[in-house]
Amino acid sequence: MNNSLTESVAQLMATHNYHDIINSCLQLVIDGKMNSIARDELLNSKGIRRITDMKEHTLDVILDYAEMILEDNVLTDEKLTNLKMLKLFFGIEEGDFAKNGKFARVKNIIIEQMRKLYADNKIDKEEMLHKSALQGVFDLGYADYQNIVNVVAEQALARGANINDLDTYIQHKK
Repeated sequence: MNNSLTESVAQLMATHNYHDIINSCLQLVIDGKMNSIARDELLNSKGIRRITDMKEHTLDVILDYAEMILEDNVLTDEKLTNLKMLKLFFGIEEGDFAKNGKFARVKNIIIEQMRKLYADNKIDKEEMLHKSALQGVFDLGYADYQNIVNVVAEQALARGANINDLDTYIQHKK
């Protein structure tokens, strides 16, 4: 278990008021017991059959973690790996954010990131990689992701940006 993940999880626990069972699961991460056997034993001891029965709460943890790691606008391989490990640990699957009423929050996180990326009216290579990684973080399809990104890209165009500098595709409206 890497130190960065345990520190981040400890910070989440200190700054958020999670359900007791979620805190117990997060404590497993801190204690280096981030595996399905320890998690399932813990859940069974609390009368919960599957981690997916706690989906509403686990999605909030993932979104809180995503917001925390994106505060510095740098999405490193380590941060992405940690996020993927947490998603796996909590049984988060593709489409869960949308199916469980979390899409608006996902959209807000992405829009905030795009505002920072598009602040100078252009996207460089590093920022392209950041954009691509964000799409994967939230398991969004291309069309859904582009619709969110283009909200901010259109604002950049209105400020005078050149479409060729924005790493996006905006369909011409007739």
